[in-house]
Amino acid sequence: MRAYRALALAAAVGVYLLILLGGLVRLSGAGLACPDWPLCHGRLVPPLQGAVLIEYAHRLTAAGVSLLALVTALSAFRVRAVVPRAGATALWVLAIVAVQIGLGALTVKLRLTPLLVTIHLGVAELFLAAVLVQAVGALREPAPAPARTASFRQLVRGTGAATYVLILIGGYVASSGAGAACPDLPFCRGATIILADAGALFHMLHRGWAVVVAALVLATAAAARRVGGRSIVIAADLAAALVVLQFALGVLNIATRLAPIVRGAHLGVATLLFGTLVVLGAMSAAHPATAMGRLLRRERQPLPTIAGGSVEERARALPWGGPGASSSVLRAAARAVGDYAALMKPRIIALLLITTATTMAVALPHRLRLGVLLLTLLGGTLAAGSANAFNMYVDRDIDAVMRRTCLRPVPAGRLRPAQALGFGILTGLLSIGVMAWGVNVLSAILSTAGIAFYVGVYTLWLKRATPQNIVIGGAAGAVPPLVGWAAATGHVALPAAVLFAIVFLWTPPHFWALALGKTDDYRAAGIPMLPVVRGAGETRRQILIYSVVLAATTLLLYYPLQTLGSVYLAAAGVLNGLFVALAIAVAWGRAPWAPAALFGYSIVYLALLFGAMVIDRILLG
Repeated sequence: MRAYRALALAAAVGVYLLILLGGLVRLSGAGLACPDWPLCHGRLVPPLQGAVLIEYAHRLTAAGVSLLALVTALSAFRVRAVVPRAGATALWVLAIVAVQIGLGALTVKLRLTPLLVTIHLGVAELFLAAVLVQAVGALREPAPAPARTASFRQLVRGTGAATYVLILIGGYVASSGAGAACPDLPFCRGATIILADAGALFHMLHRGWAVVVAALVLATAAAARRVGGRSIVIAADLAAALVVLQFALGVLNIATRLAPIVRGAHLGVATLLFGTLVVLGAMSAAHPATAMGRLLRRERQPLPTIAGGSVEERARALPWGGPGASSSVLRAAARAVGDYAALMKPRIIALLLITTATTMAVALPHRLRLGVLLLTLLGGTLAAGSANAFNMYVDRDIDAVMRRTCLRPVPAGRLRPAQALGFGILTGLLSIGVMAWGVNVLSAILSTAGIAFYVGVYTLWLKRATPQNIVIGGAAGAVPPLVGWAAATGHVALPAAVLFAIVFLWTPPHFWALALGKTDDYRAAGIPMLPVVRGAGETRRQILIYSVVLAATTLLLYYPLQTLGSVYLAAAGVLNGLFVALAIAVAWGRAPWAPAALFGYSIVYLALLFGAMVIDRILLG
């Protein structure tokens, strides 16, 4: 345990120093001092001078921190019987390391594009968050969480997420050169109205979001005193002090015309603030050992399974030998294949692939290559399957108590959690490879971002934290049109953003229509879906609002974008009319059949709407 604790702390410190060194690389302009990867100027050890020394030091530090993360993971598996979730956290750390190594290579290959540099920074911050959670888990002793921490944890998580978004916006502002777009305070170039150029927009967005984060951090510090707990209060006060310091550094950035030392301190304090919030969130949660103890004391009966066994039982080995062994093995192998396929949620994937393929046809109706289409669909299948497998791994506890999900492979005991996790990692890595080398790098980045958002933002955070989970989390399901457009054209255009918005706005009425009939399931599982938290009446009203906004958004492709023509307009009018009519019936509340009808029709609606787009482009494009 002493070795594991020391390694976990060293990994956390190492990742923080690595982020600071990455900031120095950017500030000094040394990012392309080594224009190739993994070598530098074709050499393992290049001349260590000037900018090459800075970039090479960053690479060596990254290699050292990655090795430290691996050693810490090995140590975590040795103590996993003593430290709950040590093994799972270690796997997450290693997965992030693998993604970050690939992004490091891509940033060099693509010559430091602002978007990729920002993603690289974002994954680095997630790396820091993971090793900090690992360190807190190693150092904590089993103890119940302080009283009244449920709402406080939600506040801390929301504040941490807002701070993470602020860092991403700041990273893009810095890498795109927008830091000097607004050289005065408090307005941009003396104008009270935000200027139209992109640099000024991103710069002012960063300023505005910084105010939001400051307010959230100060509110968290105030709430910490009501929750109690000396360590929690100290961490919250530290976060408050850091946000004040960060605000002052932001002002100094403008006053000093982006002096390098101030910019470096700005990144360092922002990262320290985010890390403090991560630690605060980890400390305010109940220790996994005590939480598991309460669960076992409360739930003595085995969870429901297909075979009648418990989810705690190991999956039985395939039978070998004996009479009829060959057919038994084949049947068992077929069942295993079916279980792994079920992890991917194939019915959901089918709809995602429809939106991907039709988007590619809309982007290039007469010049779309079959090979690119097939590879994109394969990569999309693997990416969606990876996200869904991760989802089943994380949600296995709540899946087991919901009638709709209790027979899934993991809660039913047919697959072990580790098998689902390993399958998710494998399919995710394969999807990145297929997209990056078979299609293009942009589509690989977008599909990987979809996995990360679905798992990290929706499954791990939003689903159990807010009734708006399906709204924000719907962004993950809306990524396939962006991937399809990028795969076909090599870039993302405004029509692709509208297609994203269509799927994004379609998700809440589609899912809430289902949730209206599953309220008891979600209440039993403790999931704050909208019907559970706000009631059926508010859910019906929200379904109608989103349906109307969705219908209006679909028309943007006809006017003003003029991407599609009259064939699409006619089809969209009919499809939207029926969708809104069913939403009105749901909102009316006197037609018990309406929610189920809307849910079923919504699937057909999306497929037909995107199909109409293809027909329109082929006929009129």
